[in-house]
Amino acid sequence: MQLFQSNQEIETLIEKFNTCSLPAEAWTHEAHLAMGVWYLRQYTLTQAMLLVRQRIILFNSSVGGPVGFERGYHETLTWFWLKTIETFLNEYGRDKALLDTCNAFLESPRADRNRALLFYQKEEVMSLEARAMLVYPTNTSHPW
Repeated sequence: MQLFQSNQEIETLIEKFNTCSLPAEAWTHEAHLAMGVWYLRQYTLTQAMLLVRQRIILFNSSVGGPVGFERGYHETLTWFWLKTIETFLNEYGRDKALLDTCNAFLESPRADRNRALLFYQKEEVMSLEARAMLVYPTNTSHPW
């Protein structure tokens, strides 16, 4: 997992994401998660979900990224990651430096890119329904 080196690096990432000037290749798993941490330090889960949905769709369109039924924005995974980050922030705290918070999350088991598969069957989470609208986890026995 690639860690961030400074608060400014994260702030620049968010600014470029928000203005659709981030190169597509910089939109990594770590960048997605740092964006989630940043938004959830500023907004509630519901507010962050509304903003992030809009901005990911806009960003994907601006870089010629995937948009459609098979690839691109994914409602359930966006919610899943924001919910996972929110749970982490509730435990870790929101008052620490952005750099420390992002890197602590990235170093935690919660940042594993396959984490959603602890909560969903692969076919379920990759379905068109899950891409288009929120599908709640079927495996609720695993702690967030």
